[in-house]
Amino acid sequence: MASIQSIREERSDTPNKIDQLTNSSTNMGQIERWTSAIGGGALSTYGIMRRDWLGAGLAIIGGGLLYRGATGRSVLYKALNINTGGQQLSANVSTIPGNRGIRVSRSQTINRSAQDLYTFWRDIEMAPLYMPGIKTVNQTGERTSHWTASANSEWNAEILEDKPDQLIAWHVHGQPTTANAGKVYFHPAAGGRGTIATLELDFFQTDPLNKLASHITSSAAEYEAAEILRRFKELMETGEIPTVKGQPTGKGRK
Repeated sequence: MASIQSIREERSDTPNKIDQLTNSSTNMGQIERWTSAIGGGALSTYGIMRRDWLGAGLAIIGGGLLYRGATGRSVLYKALNINTGGQQLSANVSTIPGNRGIRVSRSQTINRSAQDLYTFWRDIEMAPLYMPGIKTVNQTGERTSHWTASANSEWNAEILEDKPDQLIAWHVHGQPTTANAGKVYFHPAAGGRGTIATLELDFFQTDPLNKLASHITSSAAEYEAAEILRRFKELMETGEIPTVKGQPTGKGRK
């Protein structure tokens, strides 16, 4: 018969054993879990709305993706002895507090003054010139605007913080095909080498039908931030409207 001391020791060690079991059964990274959860939710909802046999199949597949996202466990990974749970995010990518999504931060030195960069960015209707996938932006108020993307999706945006020549922060209402929120900072570069523009983009894990489901990965988010800054730099330094990388066309507004 077990002694009282041994029973106490076994009970005190139970939480540690549970933690070890839980951690060992998780074999997927956080970004991969977000992608599975959002994509699975979108696929399941679409399948249910079809109300046919194909829809039922899609809903089942979506359910499997949701399970992967919720538990962090992949049966295939387990069979192949693969574990991506320990993979680190890029230095440019971090998790939003509360694990609500990912935040991408990129910087670019631009040979213009902070005042010039701020003034142009603040003219929100110019955004289609340097933001890929954006067709039109119409200012609807002092801090509000209506956006239309090339995929014929629309949303409204609102500037939450506005510090002349220093900072512009905004939030998106609806289901954008780009980031849900963002900030751009302008700091003078050392040695009079222009201005460092730092762009932060937040990609939230919210509505499973969010159109980010097709590309919310850290690499895609990083590319979007880098491409925006690349185009903005080219536009501000040369006055040309950038299209495909390295192939500017036309003249932009300075």
